[in-house]
Amino acid sequence: MFVKALADKLTSTSVRSQNLSNRIHDEIAATGPMRFSRFMELALYDSLEGYYVSDRLKVGREGDFFTNVSVGPVFGEILAGQFLEMWSILGEPNDFTIVEQGANDGQLARDVIMALAGTPLESARWIIVEPLESLRVKQSHLLANAHVCWVSSSYYLPPFCGVHFSNELFDALPFDIIEAHDGKWRELLVGSQGEDFVFCPNPNFIVGTPLPPRPDGFLTECRQGQKELFQGVSSAMQKGFLLAIDYGMPGEDFLADHRSKGTLACYSKHRRDENPLTHPGQKDITAHVDFSSLARDASAVGMSLSGFTDQHHFLVGAATNLLQSMDGKKPSPVMLKKLRSLRMLLHPETMGAQFKVILFSKDAPESKQPSGFLHAKDPGYLLENP
Repeated sequence: MFVKALADKLTSTSVRSQNLSNRIHDEIAATGPMRFSRFMELALYDSLEGYYVSDRLKVGREGDFFTNVSVGPVFGEILAGQFLEMWSILGEPNDFTIVEQGANDGQLARDVIMALAGTPLESARWIIVEPLESLRVKQSHLLANAHVCWVSSSYYLPPFCGVHFSNELFDALPFDIIEAHDGKWRELLVGSQGEDFVFCPNPNFIVGTPLPPRPDGFLTECRQGQKELFQGVSSAMQKGFLLAIDYGMPGEDFLADHRSKGTLACYSKHRRDENPLTHPGQKDITAHVDFSSLARDASAVGMSLSGFTDQHHFLVGAATNLLQSMDGKKPSPVMLKKLRSLRMLLHPETMGAQFKVILFSKDAPESKQPSGFLHAKDPGYLLENP
């Protein structure tokens, strides 16, 4: 089980020896070319020098990239409103649990918890799924006054009724790179060539892939760990929702002709490059999310697709109560700052269109939806293609 195994590796201790590139070369020399997902696991999550473990990871204007969280606390305030609606839809259970996975430094959790103060969910149980000890330390410092507990993998979640949510989690899951050849698909592995890392095709073709044939040389990404993540959540969730915000597109767009080189990208200090094999541990490695693939994997473990839309339409619905609370009031510096942040989150040419929001449910009433999906089209129709 990839996700559980990765969590177990990251929570174990390591002994510092060589630098990360040398250790990757040594592993390739010992076992042969590695899957790209393994290379990405080491580059991002190595417990000593991985990008997400080091102090290199920064968001916002002075960092490597922007996120919904970096524009201010209004995003967390809107999510808090959605969680209150979910609690109501589920019958206002006394034991409501909020689970966050991919919490980074804990800022989004803090924003949501502060927004829930004085509401029926003020004392809700909070769980953060975090395999990295260094990030758990950062989160615990930021959330020192909140009642939060941690688990290292979705497989270790206790039974719960509530919501599992994430912001830019699935794009960071290690993925493999696959290439179309002779009407089939094969993996590109990572090998060594002197001091460099190079891609080399696996001579064996992939059996049983749901992807349609594409022209020779067409590249795309395939995440093996997302189904296991869903399995862990679904096994623990007795009743509730899974809400995920990420950038990507439906499968039909994911495999469009103009994406013949895939969607992989690397970021450092707001500069983008497309070579993930250089400087491992010093830059982010990511790729767009195939939301049709997410829907297939969630369905396979017993979760129902309940909503899918872009962030612009999600926020138009979800922010209604927030905007109504401002109506008629004299603009204050705090209110104006919220409106500026909301404008950035909504902008259709940036975050509003690039980010998508998907909702899955388990044993929840089908007749009710959180307001963020009031303006959404039928999710099954949008995601029915590969």
